[in-house]
Amino acid sequence: MAKKDTSYSFEDHVQQTLKNINVFLRGEGLKRKRLAQKLGMSESNFSDYLHGKRTNVLEFSARLAEVLGLEGNYFADPDFAYQSAESKQEQQAMIFSKGTLSPEGEEGLHQLLRICELVETYDVGDHSDA
Repeated sequence: MAKKDTSYSFEDHVQQTLKNINVFLRGEGLKRKRLAQKLGMSESNFSDYLHGKRTNVLEFSARLAEVLGLEGNYFADPDFAYQSAESKQEQQAMIFSKGTLSPEGEEGLHQLLRICELVETYDVGDHSDA
């Protein structure tokens, strides 16, 4: 029986990072046009990165994470596990409704100002440039 190749190449890592970015952007409803502007690039270049048509994808993912207020390796993390904003909100509402604030809840409150700065990048109903 032949041994299965379980090596994880650099290209595999790049492709997984791109997949993670796309899953996150779809789940969060982020507008590509606004993110491209925040990154100082055209929407076309931004799209090329998302589709693997450009080099330096890992650098792009770190810059994107920074713009979104996330850790630089967020999308490149091999243990990436996306949880939608809606799911997080439901979880926080449940914690808050119990009358106590968990450490996660406290952290969430501290992040409120950071979230307010990012609100303009979120889709608030206008789907014209999604």
